[in-house]
Amino acid sequence: MVNKILNKLKWTKKLKNCEIIILHRGAPGDMKVISGSKVTEVKKSYFMYEDEGRETFIPLHRVIEVRSGGKKIWEKKQDEREQ
Repeated sequence: MVNKILNKLKWTKKLKNCEIIILHRGAPGDMKVISGSKVTEVKKSYFMYEDEGRETFIPLHRVIEVRSGGKKIWEKKQDEREQ
């Protein structure tokens, strides 16, 4: 489901205004916020983003939430977070 949301945002040129919150072990609160403007590719099971010249692969199962304009537009179900 999150891949459909990200793809729609990408093709409607709204992804750049979004924030993608991912599970990132070792980060404060085990979460990291990625600006949609850094996303370079969205595929069925992952997305790629570029930061400081380095491209990073993120599996979509790590996405916890997607926000646009400060509002939550998608959130992973609680039972899926616990897996």
